[in-house]
Amino acid sequence: MLGTYLFGLREGLEAGLIVFVLVAHLAGSGRRNAAGPVLAGAGAAVGVSLALGAALEFGPREPTPEARELIAGTLSIAAAALLTRTVFRTGRAALRGAEGSASGAGTGAGEVALGAGAGVSAVTAFLAVGREGPETAPFVWSSVRAASPSSAGGSFEPLTWVLLGLLTAALLGWLLHRVAVRTGRAGPSARTGAALLVMTAGVLASGVRDLQEARLLGGLADTAFDVSSAVPPDGWSGTFLGGALAFQPDPTVLQVTVWALYPVLALALFLSPIGSGPSARVKKQKATDEQAEGGASAGTTS
Repeated sequence: MLGTYLFGLREGLEAGLIVFVLVAHLAGSGRRNAAGPVLAGAGAAVGVSLALGAALEFGPREPTPEARELIAGTLSIAAAALLTRTVFRTGRAALRGAEGSASGAGTGAGEVALGAGAGVSAVTAFLAVGREGPETAPFVWSSVRAASPSSAGGSFEPLTWVLLGLLTAALLGWLLHRVAVRTGRAGPSARTGAALLVMTAGVLASGVRDLQEARLLGGLADTAFDVSSAVPPDGWSGTFLGGALAFQPDPTVLQVTVWALYPVLALALFLSPIGSGPSARVKKQKATDEQAEGGASAGTTS
């Protein structure tokens, strides 16, 4: 049953790590109350996924593999888009706030600019978790069906192991969250933002692979490399790499291209200086101060 446990661990890590790092990133950016909406969105995704999984498993018809991949791919790309938006809006707003504070301009406007609102945070978490639903929920319900008294040789063992894998992933995600929160206390959330962007690259590349398997994108047969023998996807190394970075041992050329280009461009924009000098808000405040000083000097001279 080790394979069943590793399946639950990998699927839980793919969703849980992003959720916990997202909470730490928002908290480090000044959104101390972000945990509620994010966890609510994640919980809603779990509920919806289980409900749909039950309908598919016990209903009269089930979708084709291509339809499942299409759903998963669409949700993954939508999640990547919202994660990118959240990181840039909150992370760079926090950096502007720190820049303004260092320049004596205050942080009031920066707090307003932080606003990836509660609704956006909840939807982001919903998509980040829900994208795993088409694969995880049917597996969970098939384990439930296998444990039912009506099934031949029914056993709770598969269900127990997959739930243990999911719980282990939740614990590891919480521990990572605690580390990220402590790291983010030293200043704006550049570290957690960069970590989220690297994770988002995996989500985006995974979504591209899903759309290829759904026959919506071409290039499925163009494998960039295959290290399955060195990093088996059902082993410990493949589980942790797949859960943390959505790594696949046999990615397509398009998948690798997306995974390579996205973090380079996103991190370059995220970590670059904000503009060629002080931010627009700081410049405006500085000009206002200079005008006030000039007016005071003129009044004193006259």
